[in-house]
Amino acid sequence: MKRLYAWLSLCCVAVTSPLIFAKEIKGMSFSHQDWEVYCSNTGTCRAAGYQDDQSQSMPATILLTRNAGAKQPVHGTFTLSSFDQALDNKKLNNLRFYLNNQDYGPVKINISDQLLTGTLNSKQLNGLLKQTRQNTKIIFKNADYTWHVSDAGITAILLKMDDFQKRIGTVGALLKQGAGDESKVLAAQPKLVVNKVKTTAKPYLTLQPNTRQYQALHKLLMAAWPPQQNVHEFCEGIYDEGSAKPQVIELYKLTNHKVLATTLCWRGAYNEGYGAWVVNQSLTGKPIFVTESASGFAAGEIGSMQKGRGIGDCWSMNQWIWQGQVFVQTMDRWSGMCKGFAGGAWDLDLIEAVVKE
Repeated sequence: MKRLYAWLSLCCVAVTSPLIFAKEIKGMSFSHQDWEVYCSNTGTCRAAGYQDDQSQSMPATILLTRNAGAKQPVHGTFTLSSFDQALDNKKLNNLRFYLNNQDYGPVKINISDQLLTGTLNSKQLNGLLKQTRQNTKIIFKNADYTWHVSDAGITAILLKMDDFQKRIGTVGALLKQGAGDESKVLAAQPKLVVNKVKTTAKPYLTLQPNTRQYQALHKLLMAAWPPQQNVHEFCEGIYDEGSAKPQVIELYKLTNHKVLATTLCWRGAYNEGYGAWVVNQSLTGKPIFVTESASGFAAGEIGSMQKGRGIGDCWSMNQWIWQGQVFVQTMDRWSGMCKGFAGGAWDLDLIEAVVKE
């Protein structure tokens, strides 16, 4: 099987254990038109808006981040780029922020690899939040360049954020404010902490489809399919000559007499996914299903990177860590809509965790 990409192991350092939470938070994601929101197991919500489809040559995005809890401020950052032309650094001076043609002042930018990044100041951020109930032209521009961030979907997204953090009807709501105090808003939770138990990085046995041992194990694995998925579409294998053919099963030794079984489940134009199950070392009993979209396994980590479709690369990233008994999911991350930013513009998390070696 393909090994985990090295950077995936480095970036995936967030996870949470249900034992840590006073009250476990389940992450939420929602998208509408040109905006999307991801709220994680910590209660933090990140809402991102992008340019519309008519402005794809000048990618632009704003990220609004708010932690759970009372009296938490909103933080606003932005990223600007160019899809089909190189930006001239000498022409990036005096870049300013406009809302409905009103000048809200200059923005300070950091320039790196044709990306312009920066933070909205309080005047700019408050001006944006106050106008989310109406049609709003959101523009970054100077004499040479202009970037538009679409307002389509921002109202629905911020309302979803308020609802998740239980702020609707309170003085701290972004939309639908009320007289209620913030004593009952969603409380922030710490990141999940998972202690990683290292295992072998190479398979100790590879089973071929034409063997009895393979057929017996394959039957057990296929029976442990996720209930939300159509059993007839689960881990079909790779299509060859008009039919799907099961692939070899690789077995990795874990700990506590457990084994990781993996097999290539599917392949598309841009992606492929391996199935992963935990089984008894005797290869009997009911397997525990982990994922059907793994990209690789290495020394106690299962990683998944799947590329999204659209202008510019965007990625869905997941990670599971072996903690001695089961694999615990320690990352569920989306890099943002495919809107012209190579690799995606943001880290939008459903699961945040800390992995301890």
